[in-house]
Amino acid sequence: MKKYKQISFANFNQEFDELLKSKQPTLIELFSDFLEVDEIIPASFYDAYYSSLGRNRDYSLSSMISALILQKILSLPHTKTLLNILALSKELRDFCGFDDKLPDPAQFTRFKQNFLPHIEQMFHNLVDDTEALCHDINDDLADILISDTTGFEAFVKENNPKFYETLLTSAKKYAKIENSVNPHSLAASKMPKMASANNEFKLSHLNGHFGYYLKTNVVTNGLGIVRHIDFYDLDLETISPELKDEYDSKTLIPVLENFFKKHPLLKYKYFLGDAGFDSYDNYRYLYCDKNMIPIIPLNQRRKSDLPSSGFTDDGTPTCPHDSSLKMNYDGVAREKGRADRVKFKCPKSKKKRVNGKQKSTLDCQNPCTSSSYGRVTYVPIHKNYRLNCAIPRDSEKWSNLYKVRTICERAIAQLKHSMSLRSSKLYNTKTLKADILLAAITQLTALTVLHRANNTSAPMSIKNLVA
Repeated sequence: MKKYKQISFANFNQEFDELLKSKQPTLIELFSDFLEVDEIIPASFYDAYYSSLGRNRDYSLSSMISALILQKILSLPHTKTLLNILALSKELRDFCGFDDKLPDPAQFTRFKQNFLPHIEQMFHNLVDDTEALCHDINDDLADILISDTTGFEAFVKENNPKFYETLLTSAKKYAKIENSVNPHSLAASKMPKMASANNEFKLSHLNGHFGYYLKTNVVTNGLGIVRHIDFYDLDLETISPELKDEYDSKTLIPVLENFFKKHPLLKYKYFLGDAGFDSYDNYRYLYCDKNMIPIIPLNQRRKSDLPSSGFTDDGTPTCPHDSSLKMNYDGVAREKGRADRVKFKCPKSKKKRVNGKQKSTLDCQNPCTSSSYGRVTYVPIHKNYRLNCAIPRDSEKWSNLYKVRTICERAIAQLKHSMSLRSSKLYNTKTLKADILLAAITQLTALTVLHRANNTSAPMSIKNLVA
């Protein structure tokens, strides 16, 4: 029978260091051979870090960045856990550039909050640096741009299931008195619109359920490598799937504008998005402004149960039940965040003055709508951009390209789960944003190391660094 040596708590540190020396971690070897953390830090970050204090720092900038990258690679949700591991391992302290003295958790928090703009700039610099690496790995997939909206859950009391249960219990008591009340609907209506600890976390329907999130748009390429993270917010409610689709459709253009403004030299051939991005404005923008082919399915939620209107040769809509009846022009609808649309109304709808007020009446024996106003059809000026795809939606090529879209969702899952963003107990907006950006920086840093080590069979697999 094999005998095992018992390790006592007193000599655990010594045993742990001996173990690391006998089998050097692949992580330390790879970084030692293929990457110096100093080379990925912008000069402006150095200037800001060392000039803001007015004296020498106790811990170097590269040491702080190395420790935060190590935390993401090891999937450690809390800084305290990272510091406990560093305290046990001299090898990892040397890797980060620390001596026996370590920063406290509050110093990491202040670092993230004070230098958030420089962390973001560091991320954008890495995006430019890794673009050529992505094309070297797979040129076709690197030509694809994919976007998806998500939310990072905040550590606030409103996200605790007990908060909703308390409201539901109260609603059930009221429902016993008033039988017509649905307790679940009443409890949901009592949920506050924003978290009390931080009003930037708003009630939204994201990731399949309700919660209080930092809404984020993540852009990747076809390899799943993050290209852009945008915290752009239109301040629209997203408390239902239908409203989320409206949010998605209206945020795509601002998000991509921000992306290409920061990276004007990057070009892509295809854009992949889910049905939430199905809007006329997005198609026109992608086709005309960015010379990209959109691969976006039609949104079935926006499909009306009413019979479809036909069109004359000159593009005027006709009555769904009588193609000889042209609909009447009724002006141009102009809405914020949308392209102008020409409005047509039912030819049998008339306006009458009743009791001093103008009302619409419908004089039709076979109406196609229950509205007294009559049927209304809006015709976007660039309608053909949506319906006439450069690649037909029923083609095999369109289907194969659209299958690549799920890589963006896997990249988001990697940020949340593999790098423990979902488990972090953060409710400060700046700290959470910095953590998200550091997770993306970790992915790009890992890609750089794996590419230089000629190990790019799975470019998203950060765990290859510690395998």
